[in-house]
Amino acid sequence: MDVTRTDIDGVPVFWSKGAPGDDEHRAALVFRVGRADETLARGGLTHLVEHLALHAVGDADYHHNGVVNAVTTMFVTHGEPAEIASFLTAVCESLCALPMDRLEAEKNILRTEAEGRDAGLQGQLLLWRYGAATYGLPAYDEHGLTALTPEDVQEWAARWFTKNNAALAIVGGPPPEGLALPLSEGERRPVPEPTSALPRTPAYFNADVNGVAMSAIVPRSSAGRVYADVLGRRLHRVLRRDNALSYTTSVDFSWSAGDGVELLAFADGLAEVRPELAERFCGEIGRIAAEPVGAAELAEVVAARRARTGSDEARASQPMRRCLAELLGAPPRTTDEALAELDAVRPEDVQEVGRAVVDTALLMLPHGEEPQGARFAPAPTRSMVAVEGRVHTRTGDVQQGLIVGREGVTLLTGPNMATVRFDQCAAVFAWPDGARALIGLDGVTVGVEPNLWRSGAAAVAEIDRYASAESVVRKPARPDDRIPSPGDDASSADPEEAGTASAGVVAALSGLPGKIRSRRRRPAWRDEALAAALPKVRRGDLRAGLELLARTRDDAETRALYLDNLTDAALGQAKRLTRLHADDPADPDLCLWLGATRVGEAWEARSAQRAEYVEAERFGRFWRLLALAGPPLYRAAELLPADPVPWNSLQWYGIGMQLGRDELDRIWRELTERDPFLYAGHISRAQALCKKWWGSEAEVLDFAEAAVAAAEPGDPVTAVLAVAHLEIGGEIGTWDDLNRYLARPSVHAALVAAADRWLAGDRRHPRNLEAHHVFGAVFYRAGDHDRARRHLSQVGRTSPPERAWGYAPDAERLLARARRDVRAKREGPPY
Repeated sequence: MDVTRTDIDGVPVFWSKGAPGDDEHRAALVFRVGRADETLARGGLTHLVEHLALHAVGDADYHHNGVVNAVTTMFVTHGEPAEIASFLTAVCESLCALPMDRLEAEKNILRTEAEGRDAGLQGQLLLWRYGAATYGLPAYDEHGLTALTPEDVQEWAARWFTKNNAALAIVGGPPPEGLALPLSEGERRPVPEPTSALPRTPAYFNADVNGVAMSAIVPRSSAGRVYADVLGRRLHRVLRRDNALSYTTSVDFSWSAGDGVELLAFADGLAEVRPELAERFCGEIGRIAAEPVGAAELAEVVAARRARTGSDEARASQPMRRCLAELLGAPPRTTDEALAELDAVRPEDVQEVGRAVVDTALLMLPHGEEPQGARFAPAPTRSMVAVEGRVHTRTGDVQQGLIVGREGVTLLTGPNMATVRFDQCAAVFAWPDGARALIGLDGVTVGVEPNLWRSGAAAVAEIDRYASAESVVRKPARPDDRIPSPGDDASSADPEEAGTASAGVVAALSGLPGKIRSRRRRPAWRDEALAAALPKVRRGDLRAGLELLARTRDDAETRALYLDNLTDAALGQAKRLTRLHADDPADPDLCLWLGATRVGEAWEARSAQRAEYVEAERFGRFWRLLALAGPPLYRAAELLPADPVPWNSLQWYGIGMQLGRDELDRIWRELTERDPFLYAGHISRAQALCKKWWGSEAEVLDFAEAAVAAAEPGDPVTAVLAVAHLEIGGEIGTWDDLNRYLARPSVHAALVAAADRWLAGDRRHPRNLEAHHVFGAVFYRAGDHDRARRHLSQVGRTSPPERAWGYAPDAERLLARARRDVRAKREGPPY
């Protein structure tokens, strides 16, 4: 059953005689267009064209149908040659002149069809992997149907349903006499490049699933087909036959484009066995990637697939395979070539496919289950950054916030952010009562009920102003009982809209006293320019601070020191910085300072207490303030790509917004790629790795010890080890417990080595005084007065940094007592 190629009216035609004894002719006219070529807001265009084209065929006695997939649309039929010719010609003629008088009726039919459609497990995997675009669109309803006009539909047909974007497969004999394919001219359309909603793979997500499922991207090859057979056989044997964990196991292929094919695997199981089911399911996938399949197993699998590939049925399907290869850009293969490739598959080839599966895997697990080991990352369920804009609050719900601006919308639920940017918006659903739902290309959804938010009507007006008209999907009116009633104060002014006016206001709102600044002590640094600028900034002269920051773009250590102190001086002035930023959004120093100030004001509002002692209302305000810090900080990093300092502030943003270890680790990598020894960055990282945040005692200690080992002599970054031990010891209990911990021989010896490594070199550094404070504190608490004297004599009458004394309630008084106890000199050297 060799395949013959010919052309009819410019359309490539592939035909064969069919299987022996099969006298029926079958044909499929295929176009290279599907759901993946649409947008969410215009979803349904291809399906509508297919329905309208088939309507012109009428109620023929022979079988015919249409099918829309991710990347193809097929018109299929079987019957006598004359019937096939009549059908194909009628479809082509209809595509060039669609019956638009039938438009609304076909829309209703499609909506009715959609009522019974279930995207199922495959749809969920598609959505999580690709988002609301390309290959994720089949998981969504065809939202564009309602608004599509005759012009929209005809333009779509003219663009995609052309002779240059089509191919015809016929099984049963040559093309019927007189067959005409009167399609319009056009061009071949390549398959769309897959979008991605996953920052990295392998990944997993949890869903309401009665088992475990996986998708992965593998090369289009004979080895990939053999891998699927091997995995299918192993899952059946291990999960059903040997351990009775599953009834149904399956491995199959989904869409394919270019060199890639999506593989889908599934196994069901009862709730009580799902943990073991998931472990064994993943274990088989990992085993094929780690160990080449045995020769006997490979031979058995290849023989079975060889029998299928060489069967009469498979040979009869060759015209369709050639047709799809033509349209999808895949190399055509004869049956004999496919058999030869199967015979050439080696165990190492299957293992290589197995590694590709593990590398690209997306697991769907039941709620509460996690994959074994740390290789699989949780698929994102939240956004990492908010948009710049106005904050709206909800009456009676202190944990929620809504930020709307010219760039998009962010919904806050506690620290969890859902952000849809207008330039990455797949669709905006708009109801007549004012409700809006925005879906991002990554699948993130933000719903806005204006009645529930203070100044909600203004929020909707902003969305309508900045959202692209092409993304808007008008929805029918909702029943009155589906529209939420306005909150008690939903239309009143938002108490957070104006921002804070002064550091005193921040303190009053947070219920905390303002920072106490000693009049007697100097700061723990020596910098005349900074000392001169800070009073000006406190009086509202923000330009003085900007001029100072602008001088430090090539000096990260000084820039970080300046930013810390300018931020402290600007607390309460974020609104004024925001106005300056609006006038000059491309100033990297202004973006950096604004973001850092918002971080500082947020942490002031939260207080330094442990989470269990912070009220829900204060937490809500903390997250709303902190969310606004992300946009200017990421913008600062973009404007000065070599600057590590924005990434240090982003560490505190990430800790507070609970972005998770993956994102905090990414931020740290970005920082250290720019400066591997930034002092402030190491102190912040140590906080992130503490047990109370995102790490453990062992992890923060390993990090600090590695930093000491890598530091050059004379670099005060070695003080990070002292900070780490203060954090670890502070978790033990009382202050006396901390002192005893620091006096342990192993701890004391490590601190001595870190301090000596620093002091072995002579380097002027803006953080030297701060490091002397930290080392002086730990040695004093450990009872090593000689070493404490060496460090505390250097600090003179300067203020202690926040963490030097382990969050003591009165650090300055404790410092004064320590200096007396160790008989430190009155003044230190002028750093």
